[in-house]
Formats: sequence, structure tokens, C-alpha cells
Amino acid sequence: MGHIQYEKTSRRYTTPAEWLSVGAQIGTLVNEMSDRSDLVALIGPGVGGPVPASFNPSNAEVEVNVDVAFGKGFMPEDIGDLRERSTQFEWPKATGVIFHEALHARFSRFDVEKLGKDLDRDELMALILLEEGRIESFGTTMFPENSGFLRACALEIVLADISEEGANESDTRMAARLAALALARVDAGVLKDEDVAGLRSAIESKISAEKLEQLRQIWLAAQAYDRHHDATGLYELAREWARIVRETAEENGDPESGAGGAGGFGEFVEGLMEELENAADSAAIGAYEQLDAQQTSEEWKEEANSRAKDAKREKENRDVASEVFGKGTGPMADSASRSMLRERRDATSAERVAAVKVAQMLERAKYRERDETEIHSIVPPGRLRTRALVQGAALKSRGVMQQAEPWRRTVRKHTDDPTLTIGVLVDISGSMGEAMQPMATTAWVMSMAARRVQGKCAMVYYGQDVFPTLKPGQHLDQVEVYTAPDGTEKFNKAFKAIDGALNLLSGNGARLLVVVSDGCYTHEERRSAREWMTACQRAGVGVLWLTFDVGNDARDCTRGSSAVVMSNLSSSPESIATDIGMAAAKALTAAM
Repeated sequence: MGHIQYEKTSRRYTTPAEWLSVGAQIGTLVNEMSDRSDLVALIGPGVGGPVPASFNPSNAEVEVNVDVAFGKGFMPEDIGDLRERSTQFEWPKATGVIFHEALHARFSRFDVEKLGKDLDRDELMALILLEEGRIESFGTTMFPENSGFLRACALEIVLADISEEGANESDTRMAARLAALALARVDAGVLKDEDVAGLRSAIESKISAEKLEQLRQIWLAAQAYDRHHDATGLYELAREWARIVRETAEENGDPESGAGGAGGFGEFVEGLMEELENAADSAAIGAYEQLDAQQTSEEWKEEANSRAKDAKREKENRDVASEVFGKGTGPMADSASRSMLRERRDATSAERVAAVKVAQMLERAKYRERDETEIHSIVPPGRLRTRALVQGAALKSRGVMQQAEPWRRTVRKHTDDPTLTIGVLVDISGSMGEAMQPMATTAWVMSMAARRVQGKCAMVYYGQDVFPTLKPGQHLDQVEVYTAPDGTEKFNKAFKAIDGALNLLSGNGARLLVVVSDGCYTHEERRSAREWMTACQRAGVGVLWLTFDVGNDARDCTRGSSAVVMSNLSSSPESIATDIGMAAAKALTAAM
């Protein structure tokens, strides 16, 4: 069998540089699917030989020939991220062969050298044949959602293996091999009876119903064998298989080798191969329909779960907002925060100029809501949708002449939206003490800038507790300077309050979150900050994080998101205006 190596070998291939990223994705997949951490994926054109993929147990390597698994002519950028479920549905055959090799890595944990010593050639071949159905039987039981991928590739693997080995088998042995590789996969839950109906008839013309049933009982026993690290329990099954095939071959008067001679198959095997090709086509079409239903089911389930999760989050955040904004502005007597209003004053002329500048920059940013339209076409450009090609074949086989649209591209346009929503979070923990004056200026400038562009703004301060300084729809008449005596930062609660008040994550229009903080948080609050930053990115909320220090902690809090971090901010209003305006425009653009 060309796709699994039962002899110890040294590394035969390396991954070309341009395929390293896809190789890393496949490495992640096979380790996850096999519940291992030691597997290495080697991929590229021609890697592993003519078969789609292979597994080397002794070296813990999975080899993928991208020309066979994905198709010739594709480049790494055409494939997408195989770790994403939607991409796996785009490449059902490739996903199937990767899953198949991962199942070998998970369940074929035998000592490969011991197999060769304990069994003769026919017995070893029988065990290898039985192992194919055995691993996939466990695979479909453990991962039923992936059975369609195996169906899409199973007979393609068989075709590649047999084509590689040529005409070295007698008619009876070839019929027995295809019984193990095709008919046994029906009992394994991979193929359907209709996929192999013609192939079954061809096999039965060479192997009697009685003998075929005996072989079936052997592969059923093998598929129930669950001692994955010890193959000795399969030895008797392999020996019995070899005995039955040998007896049947003798009864049929088969020669020891194939009847076709060097370089070709005999007449019977030629017919068998034709039926195998028909079965592969049938399985591919059936796999498309199965995977289409599977993907639809998963998408509906994901959508339902997402809506339920969003509804729960929205309610929770509204409840927090009601608690926080239901009181007056500023720290209340019952608040755990020790912050106090130290100064309330009219804005200086420099601060007023700064507010105008920030408003002008927000206007020039042309904050617009993105609108996406997915367009399918029968010609390039775009990304090839391989499932659409299979769908075209399926429709054609049913006599439906419909043009497939295998190429997909997304067209984005921007629609004017005059509404800008800005949420501002201001840190009042002790580490921010020296920054309270410029922070007060920043808060006032953002409030006035939002007002000038007819936007909506709300603001909370957070330390040991959270309190509002600006409710939605209000604006700051004066600059308010608070003290920063608190010993910790309730960032999570602050974000929930501002999201619940402004509906940032689920709202429409241009939305901007401004965080004024050094990001020096506890581990739990820092983790919450990262989660909310990621949620903002998914929801199209621009994030501007302002800090008056070097910004290392702030960058750590925003790691993995598109948030814009401005560090070492000056305390002068003019400089703040320029820095904030440019960064806010950048954050909005990044979110779009």
C-alpha cells in the first residue's frame, strides 16, 4: 500500500519554502485529529510520490502530495487556512486524505518492524488491507462529522495505490483487495451501498458469495479490534484472510502474478478498475451532497449558538450598564472606588482647538459602514470553490444542465452613515496618577469631537469600581480631573458597562472604543481585555488605546487584535489632538 509505510525509512522529502505555512496548518490538523503532538507534515508538489498522502509511523511524518490532494496548478495562497472548518469544506478530498492519515497516526500504533518479522508477505498485506477499514471505522464513530471527507477521498486513495503498484496481483487477489478497500468501507460507515454496487457485482463474479461473506466476517472482526498499540490480535484474522484468498485463487486457477503482464492489467482487472473508477465518481458525488448537508447543519448550529451567546452577552452587558449608568455621574458614596473629583474647569482655548481638530480628522476618516456582497461566477478571478465543481458533476449526472459557478469573490463597498458612536474607558488606578491631567483633557476632547460630528459618546472611569462620567447623549461642559488612588482595575466591568450602554459590539454604523490606560492589570483583567479586543475586531469596532508611558502593557492587552496603540503621549492639548485624531482615523479604518 503506497500511502502507509510499514518499513522504517529516513526522511525522503522536505517542504518547499512557499508551502511551509500550509504545511504548518496540516501539521496542526493531524496532531489535533490524532490526539498527538509529535507529527510533522511534509507537503509540496510530488511529496510522497503519486498517492495523495502517506504516513510514516516510524518517523511520525505525514506526507501530502499537493498536486494529487488539491489538484495541479494551485498555489498556497489559493488554499486558505485549512484549520478553519469552512476551508475544509472547500477542499473535501484533501481534507479526507489528511484525516485518513491522522487516523493511521491515532490508531495504527503498532511496531512496524515486528509486523514484518511475525507475518509472511500475504499475511502482512492482509493485515494492511484490514487496517484501512479498521481505522476509518473508529474514525467515523469518533468523528461522524468528518465521514463525508473520507467518502470523498477513500476510493481515490485506492485508485492511486493500485495504479502505483501496477499489474502485480492475480485476478482473485485484486478482487479480494478491492473487497477489503471498498466493500469493507461500507460496513465502516464511509461508503454507501450505492457507491459500490457495480464494483460489488464485479467482485462477486470472481469470489463466491460464501467466500465473500467469510471475508466480510473477518473485516468486521478487525473493525471491532480496539487494541491500537498491539497488532497481535489481528494476526489470526490476517492469516485466515490470506488462507481464504489463496484457496479461492487456486479454485479459480489464477497464476501467482497478474494476468496482464508487465505494464498492464488483465481483462478481468481492467473491468474491475473501470468499476472502481465509476465507484469513485459515485462516492465523490455522494460525498458532495453529504458534506453540503453537513456544512449547512453546522452553519445553522453555529448561527444558533452565536445568536444565543450574543443575546446572553448583550443582556449581561445591559444589566451592568443599567447598574453603572443608573446612578449619577462621578463616584457615588456606595462605590468601591476611592477616586474623587479634584477639579472642574472650563476648557482652555488650546483644548477647544484640539477638539475641533479631532472632529475634523474624524470627518476626513469618512467613517462608513462596510457592505459586503459575495459574487459567484463561472470564470476567474476569485477563489476556486471545488465543491461547486462537484455539484456541477452531480447535477449533470441527474440530467440537470446547470452552469456551475466555481469561482467566488467578495466585493466590498462603503455606504455613508452619519452616526459615529464612541465609548471611552479611563483608568483611575494608582499607576495612572501622573497622567490624570492629560487624561481629563483627552476625555473632554473626545466628548466634544463626538458632539461636533453629531456622534454619540459615553464614558466611564474604572479602578476598584466603575462609575460614569458621561452618559449616552450627554456631553462634558467642562474638563473634569479625577484622582487616581485605586489599587486595581475593573476593566472587564468597565467594558461591559460601555458596551451595554452603547451597543458597540452589536450596533451599526462606525463605532470606536477609546481606552486611556497603561494596561498594567492583573492576569485575569488582562485576559478579559484581550478577549474584548478580539470581540471588537470581529464586530468591526475600531479600538484606540492611549497610554502616556512606553506602552508595553497596553500592547500586551491588545495582542492579536487590530487595536491601534498610541504610547508616550504628550500632555499638551495640541499634540494630543494631532496624535488622537490620526490614531482614531487609523483605528476606524482598520475596523472597516
